[in-house]
Amino acid sequence: MSARHQTIAELAPRLASGTLSAEALLDECLAAIAAHDRDLGAILALVPDARAEAQACDREAREGRVRGPLHGVPIVVKDNIDVAGLPTTSGCLGLSGAMPHRDAVQVARLKAAGAVILGKTNLSEFSFEIRSRSSLGGDVRNPFAPYVTSGGSSGGSAVAVAAGFAVAGLGSDTGGSIRVPAAYNGLVGLRPSHDLLDKTGVAPLAPSTDTVAPLARSVADAALLFEVMGGAASFAPIERRRVGVLRQAFGENREIAAACERACAILADAGVEIVDPAALPDEVLPIGRPHIVDAEFADAFDAYLAANFLPDTAPHDLAAIVAEGSHLPDYRDDLERRIRDRAKGRDAVLSYHADLRTALEEMMQAHRLDALLHPTSMVLPETLDNPKGGWAPELAACSGWPALGVPAGANAQGLPIGVELLGRARSEGMLLDLGAAIERGIGPRRRPSLALSTYR
Repeated sequence: MSARHQTIAELAPRLASGTLSAEALLDECLAAIAAHDRDLGAILALVPDARAEAQACDREAREGRVRGPLHGVPIVVKDNIDVAGLPTTSGCLGLSGAMPHRDAVQVARLKAAGAVILGKTNLSEFSFEIRSRSSLGGDVRNPFAPYVTSGGSSGGSAVAVAAGFAVAGLGSDTGGSIRVPAAYNGLVGLRPSHDLLDKTGVAPLAPSTDTVAPLARSVADAALLFEVMGGAASFAPIERRRVGVLRQAFGENREIAAACERACAILADAGVEIVDPAALPDEVLPIGRPHIVDAEFADAFDAYLAANFLPDTAPHDLAAIVAEGSHLPDYRDDLERRIRDRAKGRDAVLSYHADLRTALEEMMQAHRLDALLHPTSMVLPETLDNPKGGWAPELAACSGWPALGVPAGANAQGLPIGVELLGRARSEGMLLDLGAAIERGIGPRRRPSLALSTYR
């Protein structure tokens, strides 16, 4: 297997010892980008000094010095997260020159741990949707099925990791933006407890539910990245854990339901007790409700524009972007409405979030559950437009609880299927333990073929 398709756990010892060159690994990734990204649309910009950083890692390895657990590992960053020296565009033409003051906190932590930041990735513009389409980069296409979306909003990071353009990725998740593209691209996606990880230098969508998080090829890699970013992910036995199956979130796709049942069987074989809890009350389901993004985006993004960028490199506010028309045309109505109705109904939405969190806690207590299991998405994408993925990812977003998405197989056409584990606040370690058991039972990660004939 090419080094660019391996996990951090496989690569790190070789990079640290110098038996694998960080520059050679970077070159493998860059060659894959040159060969395939014209068809996939994952990368918006490459970091100019990435080669110098890789060369420095190689020199240090020869001298017996290791920067940290990510020494020489090439990583991509969603382009709503600051990387010093490159614009942070959120996929928007109006922000194509917006130069941040410094690295985002999480980018700085990855670099301090030895990562080589390779590039910035395409996304759903402003992180609005669960497809990935932007006025700067167009659509991000799924490498397993190039005529469907990669999912979003962190689709570019997911595709880059799945396709071997980088070994891991950094993204953000407000309502499913890590977990949905992880599911559609056969990756592990961790949404941490709200406000656990520092989001300084990440463009806001809705501060009450925004998180910053990793996309990885394995649960172990996700755990390592989470720890580097400021989390704690100690592993422990999972025997006698109780996992509730949230069947009301399954939808009608039989292949997705079968993947969830397979994940449950794997957990049961590992000693986990699988429970069918009562359904959540219909009145608390996140269906057809006002969204916190509508209430928080405009004020939060305007404040971000005012404070985050070097002078004269970014518009003063969203109104200026709309006036110039320098955004995805599809978003004009949403932008105008969110600017006009800013903060409207915020208290009511947050009150609903509290009600949902209470209902989840009551279910967990009544059935003595450690976690819930459900599909990340009720459907698989069929076009480049937004799939009707369902409400399940909003459970983590609205409650503030952590969630872990892991691969659970694929449909008959080879498109990956993901399942999600949801636990109480600060239960990331336990979710990672459960996810690792599913991963072992499912077997090796699926990789897209990237045969050029399938893209043209």
